[in-house]
Amino acid sequence: MTMKKWLTTTVAAGALMLTLAACSTGSKKDESTGDKKQVLKVLESAELPTMDLSQATDVVSFSAISQVMEGLYEFADDSTSAPAIAKEVATPTDDGKKYTIELRDDAKWSNGDPVTANDFVYSWKRTADPKTGSEYAYLFDGFKNYSAISKGEKPASELGVKAVDDYTLEIDLEYPIPYLSSLLAKPTFYPLNEKYVEEKGKEYGTSSDNMIYNGPFTLEDWDGTSITWKYVKNDKYRDAKNVKLDEVNVQVSKEIGTNVNLFKGGETDIAPIKGEYVDQEKENPELVIRTYPSTSYLQYNTENQIFANKNARNAITKLIDSDQIAKNILKDGSKAINAFVPKGISNQDTGKDFAEEAGALMKTDVEGGKKLWEQAKKELGIDSASITLLTSDTDSAKKLSEYIQGLLTENLSGLKVTISSVPFKNRLDQMSKGDFDVVLAGWAATYADPYDFLQLLRSDGEQNYGKFKNEEYDKLLNDSATTYATDNEKRWNTLLDAQKVFMENSPVTPLYQSSEAFLVNDRVEGLVYRALGAPYYKNVSVK
Repeated sequence: MTMKKWLTTTVAAGALMLTLAACSTGSKKDESTGDKKQVLKVLESAELPTMDLSQATDVVSFSAISQVMEGLYEFADDSTSAPAIAKEVATPTDDGKKYTIELRDDAKWSNGDPVTANDFVYSWKRTADPKTGSEYAYLFDGFKNYSAISKGEKPASELGVKAVDDYTLEIDLEYPIPYLSSLLAKPTFYPLNEKYVEEKGKEYGTSSDNMIYNGPFTLEDWDGTSITWKYVKNDKYRDAKNVKLDEVNVQVSKEIGTNVNLFKGGETDIAPIKGEYVDQEKENPELVIRTYPSTSYLQYNTENQIFANKNARNAITKLIDSDQIAKNILKDGSKAINAFVPKGISNQDTGKDFAEEAGALMKTDVEGGKKLWEQAKKELGIDSASITLLTSDTDSAKKLSEYIQGLLTENLSGLKVTISSVPFKNRLDQMSKGDFDVVLAGWAATYADPYDFLQLLRSDGEQNYGKFKNEEYDKLLNDSATTYATDNEKRWNTLLDAQKVFMENSPVTPLYQSSEAFLVNDRVEGLVYRALGAPYYKNVSVK
């Protein structure tokens, strides 16, 4: 009997926990690949934007990078950090401000070069360098000299990381980072082969022909726009003998009905599904639901005349009925949300959930929303307004955006809402350029801490796409990361205060806490959907 994972996740800041409850599966087999070559067939929800780990910001890119690359650590099944290229998970010294990490000496690049400490040094300095333009450079906050580097006051070469020798890496911090081991398991902190990347220049990571790998698979048949690609077993991988799959075939499919048909027709082993299809398949033992710390939301461009007005933003927030969206619009296992930080992130000292401690910071109040909108129009000196809601072109995004369009036009007098539905990659590009009025976006926990969500709206944050600015909010975030870095109780309470300021200003409107649902063929073994990160196909086999 194959055991499938039905997931409910709780992550403790600094120490993650994943609760797994198994449900039995049937015995149906797909004989299409025979029993000789191990081939897994997977559907992906969107095109692959980039394979450059310094530029990646989305789940599709991070999933792909996680299959073909490897870092110091990886996420264990319970979402704690486990050694990968590092010999062990390092314990900090110097009051939490120094890490010395010993590397294995058997890790190799797909061209035969050894993976060394310098590959990490080069990768991290490249990402931290403002010239690279990485939106995830902020993850180096707290590394020695990063703040000055980010402002152009010091060169990236002075980032607090160095290669003591080929297989010893040293990290220097300006203040303790309690979640650092979790960060180091993230693809942003994977190594890069300096010689290869410099030779490729701007072409690096733009196609499978412009890539080099150190993970369990190599990428094939991706030209930068492909809707199909492959992960092929990498014989030079340090643990290749334990990788059972020969190949993973990936196909992009955005229509959920098509996904279900492909799965039931034996054309794919893993199919993401949403909405009413989840409800229809609820008795299917091949259904897997992953609930994890994540928030879907509307983000406002505060440089837009309408959304520069706090009352206009708050008016929309008051209209939202998160429970209605989760239960009646999405119907896919998603949950109602009461503030920006979702449930599932708990205090490592007290075990208390951040969202539960915060309480209900948003409540549906349609009449209150209407009044705020009328007040906003007076303040703006307008009788009517037109806005465009930017969204991805997936089924669920289209459905939700149409619901929001109707909700706003029905209740906010004089407001016209147009939907712009574009491919996932285009939506990311427009967001990053600030080319939107309001956008349907989302964030899943990168590491087990509420700061991961709240830092998105710092005034100087790389992913503060809507250019929200609030001095009180910035100060609270800064205090939590520096002044109270070693005082967990004060740090936690400061973040609770920061979220209150956040919700009073509505730079975004939280919509619901996300879940993911998949149909997984019962011939698939070893597949684990964790609280953090993408599943590792290196651990998977097919019967």
